[in-house]
Amino acid sequence: MNRILLLVLCCCVLILFSCESKKKKNIVFYDTDISDTTATKVEPPSVQDVYDSIEVEYAKDENTIAVPFTEQGGVKLVDVTVNDEFTVPMILDSGCSTTLISIAEARYLYEKGCFSQEDFLGVAQSQIADGRIVENMVINLRQLVIGNKIVCYNVKATVSNNAQAPLLLGNEVLDRAPSYSVDNVNKQVVFKLN
Repeated sequence: MNRILLLVLCCCVLILFSCESKKKKNIVFYDTDISDTTATKVEPPSVQDVYDSIEVEYAKDENTIAVPFTEQGGVKLVDVTVNDEFTVPMILDSGCSTTLISIAEARYLYEKGCFSQEDFLGVAQSQIADGRIVENMVINLRQLVIGNKIVCYNVKATVSNNAQAPLLLGNEVLDRAPSYSVDNVNKQVVFKLN
């Protein structure tokens, strides 16, 4: 029975890794803190590697990056560095379709020269939590680093006209990872690399 189960698992994993129809995402994972100069880019394993080490992989999954979070007022916050300029805690919000920053952060980035006129993508209408439709500016954040470990390029961010708006890390970024989960015991968001 165990051999049949292992065979089925191996087949499922091989099918997943051999599927080439999946669109490549604009995200880079690092296996160490990127402030460490010895950080190396993590390459996905080959199909043969997965097949050869299937039992080891299920015992110890090395294809993940764990980013710590803190909790405040019932929400989970992860540290995010925007355009190499400033690091802020952002709310992990899988209910938000985009990344949201306030007009104050956008103005700060613009004054520091962190984005130019080309990074303004226009305006978009969105529905907020109370049901109202609002119109906000949309900008391109060239680089967004989550927890000093995950780098996302060209992130489309909505700019709230409210200077006190919470900073939200939404699905525009979260959907770039093949999968992620929240480990409430260890206070980590665990991102799968493949």
